[in-house]
Amino acid sequence: MAAGSGTTRGMKGTAREERAEGKGAAAVEVKAAERDPRDTPAMRQYARFKAQHPDCLLLFRIGDFYELFDEDAVTISKALGLTLTQRTAGIPMAGVPYHAVENYLRRLIEAGFRVAICEQMEDAAAAKGIVDRAVTRVLTPGTLVDETLLDEARPNRIAAVQFTGVGEDSGAVAAVVELSTGEFSLMELEGARLADELARLKPSEIVYVETADGATPARVAKLKEMTEGALTARAAWTFRMADATDALRGHFGVTTLAGFALAEGDAVIGPAGALVRYLQETQPGGDGGKALGHLRPPRRVETEKFLQIDAGSLRSLEIERTLRNGTFEGSLLWVLQRAQTPMGKRLLRHWLAFPLRDLEEIRARHRAVQEFLSDDGIFAGIGEMLGKIQDVARIAGRTGMRRATPRDVVALGRSLGDARKLAEMVSGRPAMMKVHEELKGMAEGLADLAERILGRCVEEPPAHLREGGLFKEGFDAELDAARGLQRDASTWLAEFQRKLVVETNIPSLKVGYNRVFGYYIEVTNSHAAKIPSEFVRRQTLRNAERYVTADLQEFEQKVTTAEARALEREQKLFEGMCGEIAKATPEVLKFADVVAELDVLRAFAESARKYRYVCPEMAEEPVLKVVQGRHPVLDRTLSQQFVPNDCALGGETASLALITGPNMAGKSTFIRQTALIVLMAHAGSFVPADSARIGVTDRIFTRIGAADEIHAGQSTFMVEMTETALILHHATERSLVILDEIGRGTSTLDGLALAWAIAEAIADVKCRALFATHYHEITDLADERENVTNLHVSVREWNDQIIFLHRILAGRTNRSYGIHVAKIAGLPSGTVARATELLESLAVHAGHQQTGIATKGGAGVRENEQLSLFTQYVNHPVVDELKGMRIEGMTPLEAFDALREMKAKAEGKKD
Repeated sequence: MAAGSGTTRGMKGTAREERAEGKGAAAVEVKAAERDPRDTPAMRQYARFKAQHPDCLLLFRIGDFYELFDEDAVTISKALGLTLTQRTAGIPMAGVPYHAVENYLRRLIEAGFRVAICEQMEDAAAAKGIVDRAVTRVLTPGTLVDETLLDEARPNRIAAVQFTGVGEDSGAVAAVVELSTGEFSLMELEGARLADELARLKPSEIVYVETADGATPARVAKLKEMTEGALTARAAWTFRMADATDALRGHFGVTTLAGFALAEGDAVIGPAGALVRYLQETQPGGDGGKALGHLRPPRRVETEKFLQIDAGSLRSLEIERTLRNGTFEGSLLWVLQRAQTPMGKRLLRHWLAFPLRDLEEIRARHRAVQEFLSDDGIFAGIGEMLGKIQDVARIAGRTGMRRATPRDVVALGRSLGDARKLAEMVSGRPAMMKVHEELKGMAEGLADLAERILGRCVEEPPAHLREGGLFKEGFDAELDAARGLQRDASTWLAEFQRKLVVETNIPSLKVGYNRVFGYYIEVTNSHAAKIPSEFVRRQTLRNAERYVTADLQEFEQKVTTAEARALEREQKLFEGMCGEIAKATPEVLKFADVVAELDVLRAFAESARKYRYVCPEMAEEPVLKVVQGRHPVLDRTLSQQFVPNDCALGGETASLALITGPNMAGKSTFIRQTALIVLMAHAGSFVPADSARIGVTDRIFTRIGAADEIHAGQSTFMVEMTETALILHHATERSLVILDEIGRGTSTLDGLALAWAIAEAIADVKCRALFATHYHEITDLADERENVTNLHVSVREWNDQIIFLHRILAGRTNRSYGIHVAKIAGLPSGTVARATELLESLAVHAGHQQTGIATKGGAGVRENEQLSLFTQYVNHPVVDELKGMRIEGMTPLEAFDALREMKAKAEGKKD
């Protein structure tokens, strides 16, 4: 369909515009071969806009379609499966209907394209030259605001990053904006922290300096490694202090940035100003300053207030998506996502990625959750009100950016209507005093705005204003008059016809309408003699004549323009109402923040009630004591089948626990659930346990699972060592460290040596740590150090079968049961049997004498333990001969001869 009508669309639109420009129909009909097909007003205009946006697909509005030409047409036809046609010979063309463009835009952005929208700024029929057009917006991954292009549960952030030093590990400053809600944050980061913060923020787009002033090619490559978002290079001058300062002052209308806690020359000003300038350029009509009125003043983020989670830990703990499949289902967020509003869903994601570190703030959240649990009335009442509140934050953003729809405005009115009632409901609640004061201060103004909106608009608003129908009857006299003329046209025509029949005495006279001639009076030829002189002939038929009168022509003019006047009036009224909303944007956004916070706290309470979570006791000292703790995800999916376990670290208990036991027995689950319980407590949630006492934690470190970075030239073992190095360099006494199978990515002896040394280093830090390992030799550390203990996963052997009990107990184990795990995993029986045979053969050794790495404790080898790495596996005649040799009675020559004979025997040579 697009191909069949595409050529007609393009040619008709261009012909009409050329005629309007004064070239006339004859010029349009000149053969294409006699002139350059690109040398037309429309194509010259297209080329000008395309030159201004060379990195974008340019959607050029012509009538009811957005057309693309040349390479853009070829690109979109491949990306969206559109039929490719030609405007004229040699000019590829493809197009999409304007009323369905949002669907196409979403698909293009998801495919990684940037899109510039070029709109008609005037009616083509009224144009006196080439139709005036302008690029009204540029869509990039980080600048989306339309509801159809966004996920309501995920923020869509754009960041500007500028490095502050010359080394690859130098620090950086960053500005982050969530354009749909106007959030604007600034942060300063050490070199190692940039990747972690980008992993937590997950920006859809990162703006960076395109020259060596701030981003060398190596740094650009590093940015690509750090993020899944798109990268956009910007001119270095936009990051310069003077230009960035001017951009911020100009946008916020201030003469100094001191009110934003930004001193002159503050490094964060560079990316902040560059980002504001970039957003201005991408917003409606190139006048983004006016369209960014909802952008909040920049706020510096003090990262030390939050529990730090590095990128690897965020991934390993499966906070937002699973490690294996990358799915939402199965993540911690999936378990806890019980928020009812879009703002609450986004805030819950943020709280889990940025848990609190301040003890009093954490306790305040816990008290609020307890308030919801203790009072069924407030739990149900606030829940009912939250269910009615729409995404007011993004609606306010779209309103400020002139992208709001009639349904947006009505939804906002309905959502704000409960502000006063919500304030009353939280009144008198000690844990919600701050929320009450915030709501009380804005409730009256927001309620008044809601009444004005709902008093003007119909209950079921249209999706857009193309056909009108938003405002109620009686609200505006001019609109009512235009609508009345449309609605009462048939009545007027019937009365006009009756009047003419009486006046002319022509009973068969009819008043009608067609699209070609408009309104007419039809009289048969038999009554031609009765035609009044004021009738003007319009059309001759076979047996009748059609006429018009001055009254009928005046009525036709009114009717044909009534719809246009009604739509124009509604648009004006709508813009005025959006202006009123824009003035209240700061209060609307504050309301959205309060609603989001209440929503998340109630969601925590609902999870606690549903899954039997308890309020953790938060302590200042670095302790961790969990009684009958459960993994939040497996607790939900396995329910009663899940086996809970205790965990005690720090305080009077050892800070490092070495965990041994077979695969599949639950070591990884145990250490992960401990980290997740700590994270949930710091986020403000109750935790899956019978009781928990948790000391304030500064960072959670994990090294779990196998992963590689082949694109960066890093093997699985290299990634493992890099992440472990991060832990050893930055862990403190207040950190929680989770390690799983360190050293397994290299040779056995290398791996054991490294795992041993790493365990000793962790013990020296005295941080709370869980270290799961199959290197049983390391368990001897518990005999040497007071702050190291051994744990193991219990199993039961019965009738040659191994039963995993999934219970964590004190002490060490000496077997890994790897062959049994391979058997139940489905390894062929022949392979399992051969492995068993080889294991028994390797276990034949003399005396189980242990050699190799010397331990300070010197613990002896226990009977019936699994084969040690440092034992002499098999006897050899040469060894036996060496043992029986009395070297003290030998001469040097005899010793040399004996050594030569043993060498020959060892090499298998005959005497």
